[in-house]
This record gives sequence, structure tokens and C-alpha cells, in this order.
Amino acid sequence: MNKLAELYYWLRIFLSPFILLNALGIYIYWSNEKLWWLSILIGLLGCVLGLYFAERIRKRLGTSQFMSEIHHTDDVKTYEEIVQSDRTNN
Repeated sequence: MNKLAELYYWLRIFLSPFILLNALGIYIYWSNEKLWWLSILIGLLGCVLGLYFAERIRKRLGTSQFMSEIHHTDDVKTYEEIVQSDRTNN
């Protein structure tokens, strides 16, 4: 089960630059079809960057540890705590 979670998080990390740069490549291709080579180059760059970041994170921290740090939030303060902290800071 742990390997399935690691794979899922690895794919999420990989897809971030991959989708972003491929969308940019498609936009460039739709804007000017003569720049097809540039859109392919940008798509390949997205693939390479996605692989690089996903593997780097997997080797350093582990993908599940990395994603848990991203999604971690501190306790949510109530309105009164926020107002009180603003008064003490000013």
C-alpha cells in the first residue's frame, strides 16, 4: 500500500511541470502552426523537468513526506485570537 501512495504522489509531482509546459506548447502551436518544433521542444522540456523534480524529491525526502509537508496546516485561529494578536503587535 505504501508503494501505491508513493507512486500516486510521484505522479502528482511529475504532472505539475508536465501539464503546465505542455499547455503552453499547445497554446503556441494553436497561435502559430509554423512553430510546431517549439511546442514539441517545450513539451519535452516539461517531461524532463517533471522527471527531474519527481526523482529528486523521491530520493531526498520521499514523495509522501514531501506532500504531507505541503498539505500540513497549523491550527486555525479563531477571530478573537487574530484580533488579540493584532492588538499586541501594534
